[in-house]
Amino acid sequence: MKKNNILEVDVYNDKILKKVKKLIKYCDKNNINIKFNIINNDDELFVRDIKTIEKAINIKDKKERYTYIYDIICSYLDERLKEGYCEFIDDICIRDRLKNNNHKNGCCECIGRGKCKYLIDSTCTMKSCMACKIFTCKTLRKKGIKHSINDYALSVFFDRKEKYILENSFWTPKDIVIERLLKKEYISSWR
Repeated sequence: MKKNNILEVDVYNDKILKKVKKLIKYCDKNNINIKFNIINNDDELFVRDIKTIEKAINIKDKKERYTYIYDIICSYLDERLKEGYCEFIDDICIRDRLKNNNHKNGCCECIGRGKCKYLIDSTCTMKSCMACKIFTCKTLRKKGIKHSINDYALSVFFDRKEKYILENSFWTPKDIVIERLLKKEYISSWR
């Protein structure tokens, strides 16, 4: 139901997620906001996703929208990273310990590319590089740990090229990634 430039949509289950792209286009084309009314659903993750999608749709400036989504997904990734699946001990990750390798700094330092300039005293000073947070090495993937931008409902706002930019802009500050998204421009990665 549409009233006062607000499209109200009753939401009962996750089937709405299949319609979100159309809702985004409709709201953007007609310059209207959306209000999701969540009916009889107490799944915390689902409610969280619907509320963040609603807020993102209602941000009409593309740069602001991308920044909001980027920040939200990074905060979700930070929660997952607290699990410590890279299992660093004395700055050596699980992959390098399994190889009996004393290589320090894990993925933040590689042969041919050197060390990420944002890694200072074994601590990331950038804090908001989505590609770095999403990346999982072969060792982690063998353990069943894999991240993708598609793991998050907010990924519906991005097309394939934009998702590629988000997942492959390693060692890159958020403001540069957002500019790449706006221009749909990508500079080759180290992967």
